[in-house]
Amino acid sequence: MSIRALLRRFRQQPRGQSFVEFALILPIFLVILSAAVDLGRIAYARVTIANVAREASFQAAQTPTAYQAGQPCTPGNEDANKVICRAILESTGSVITVAPADVIRTCDPDCSNTMGNTVTVAVTGRFNLLTPVMSVFFGGTTITFSSTSTNQISAMPPLGGEVDPTDPPPANPTTTPNLVGVTEDLVPALLAAANLVEGTRTEEYDDVVPEGSIISQSPAAGSIVDTGTAVDYVVSKGPDPSMNCSAVSAGFTYTKTPPSNKSPVTVTVTDTTTYNPACPTVWVWTWGDGLTTTGQVQSPHVYYNYGPGNQTFILSLTVTSGTFTSTTGGYAILVKP
Repeated sequence: MSIRALLRRFRQQPRGQSFVEFALILPIFLVILSAAVDLGRIAYARVTIANVAREASFQAAQTPTAYQAGQPCTPGNEDANKVICRAILESTGSVITVAPADVIRTCDPDCSNTMGNTVTVAVTGRFNLLTPVMSVFFGGTTITFSSTSTNQISAMPPLGGEVDPTDPPPANPTTTPNLVGVTEDLVPALLAAANLVEGTRTEEYDDVVPEGSIISQSPAAGSIVDTGTAVDYVVSKGPDPSMNCSAVSAGFTYTKTPPSNKSPVTVTVTDTTTYNPACPTVWVWTWGDGLTTTGQVQSPHVYYNYGPGNQTFILSLTVTSGTFTSTTGGYAILVKP
């Protein structure tokens, strides 16, 4: 066959088949492309949230007291709120959204510019997926990332040099005794034995430490301080009368659909627990299918049965209010295949 005949045969082949094949492949290609883009953005988000925490921690190391919890950064408070302003500035223009309430600063043992003190900044940010493709693997289109960074608070060491004869003699160092847990009547003797004096005395309610015993102290036990240093301490007043948490009684009602119990079965729970709102309270839902969730309000829960026979899942609720715990439930949820 001559080359001219081959070219003539090639021109006669239908071209519509190519367009049909392209139309079938294009959606799959776009799905893969969008998933790859979101994976790249997720990796970028993790790096960004780490940088936000690191930058805020660097700022806190320089100005540990320039922090106003939960307050936005404005021209009027930028000097007094430098830690949050630094975090918001670092996250601006990135794929991560950070709110002022998402920046938490803590100091150990305090935020003074003292050698050895540290400051920790924890940052939480939210990331939104571009497409719903990856939401199947992350449980939604919004992903929460968090990061923590710790730095030593900047402090100038004491300057050396010649001793001025007019200066008072330096105080001898001593170790702060442990006052936590001891009764208040023992505090004067313990401080006197370490050549220390009593500082500010305050009282607080505490559910654990008995009345009349020490809850906390400052400086902390084991700190190296000068003789004559005042040690502040907090005395327990016992449990807070307004925080009676013993009346907690777990309870809930539930509905399920469909009535035939054919998989999938959706169960909606409504909490009816009796508790003291002044008490710290935690709800733990055990669904019986390997999942456990927390919180008073729950989204509808879906049960599946992929086996040949019926399956029964046991639903229960445990509520902890203060130091008291109440459990209810043991409801059997039947799911047919």
